[in-house]
Amino acid sequence: MMPRSRIWALSVLVFLIPSALVSLGCELDEVGLAEPEDVLVVEAYIMIGDGQDQVSAFLHWTQGTRPPRDLLDRAVVLELEDGQRIPLFPEDNGFCLLPGIVDLAEGVCYAASFDIEGLFEPGSRVELEIVLDDDELLQSSTQIPEAIDFIRPFVRNQCALGPGEVLEFVWNRSPGVWAYAAETEIKGLVDALGNVGTVVETDSVALLGLAVSDADTTITFPKEFGIFERFDLETEVAEALQVGLPEGATADVVIGAVDQNYVNWVRGGNFNPSGLVRVSSIRGAGVGVFGSVFRRTIYIKGGPPNYSPGNLLPSCLLEPQG
Repeated sequence: MMPRSRIWALSVLVFLIPSALVSLGCELDEVGLAEPEDVLVVEAYIMIGDGQDQVSAFLHWTQGTRPPRDLLDRAVVLELEDGQRIPLFPEDNGFCLLPGIVDLAEGVCYAASFDIEGLFEPGSRVELEIVLDDDELLQSSTQIPEAIDFIRPFVRNQCALGPGEVLEFVWNRSPGVWAYAAETEIKGLVDALGNVGTVVETDSVALLGLAVSDADTTITFPKEFGIFERFDLETEVAEALQVGLPEGATADVVIGAVDQNYVNWVRGGNFNPSGLVRVSSIRGAGVGVFGSVFRRTIYIKGGPPNYSPGNLLPSCLLEPQG
């Protein structure tokens, strides 16, 4: 089972009210500050490609002064290019959010109540419409990226990567896409590194790589993953992953072509020297994002390949014959 991509993670906007300042020796006029109103935040995503197609919309408030129940029973609808309308209904928050923040976030998750497999086509445009209880309308649209496929590795689904080996992922260009997100969750590090005499506390890590051009279609696993997490990793873990996947460790790898809306909502760090800068793609009485991704996935196990019947695990570096 593939890890849920970070495009499903909650991104809460925070508005701060400056405190009153008192200057010694100066008499200040009394000024009243207006309490800012809660603003609705919408984080809606479409994910297609490998695995089950998914669509979700998480609605929440910026300040948290309004209860989440105010967001129940809203009309949340997606419209395809052929005019077909797909309503979304309240769902468990775990469908929208990463496990680590489900208990921390207050809001309402919306999802389709039926199987949507195959409804969303690569390259197609999808409209989002949300009607609030006061008949205010929120709207947005996303252009789903064109499909990508792995050129390398040649093998599909799963493969083995020996100690000291690195794998260069190569995929075809998705015309007009704004970025490619490369994500991996590596597990079993405590035992894998313990077998070579290295003691670490971190058993699993989630790492992100990013290519910010539609023509940048290569990334090396695992050493070029983790550009945003490298300073948070244990030194021993970071050093080990620079030379390959430790034997016994496993990794789920997801390469996704992401649209303009997604990039504008999550950009920060290396994208902007000033830090996180979000650009909303939601029009109307709210802010947020309606983004889409086309993804490809593969499972990698650190160690030698296995070609025995019923337990096939070819080398990730296997090249096509002829």
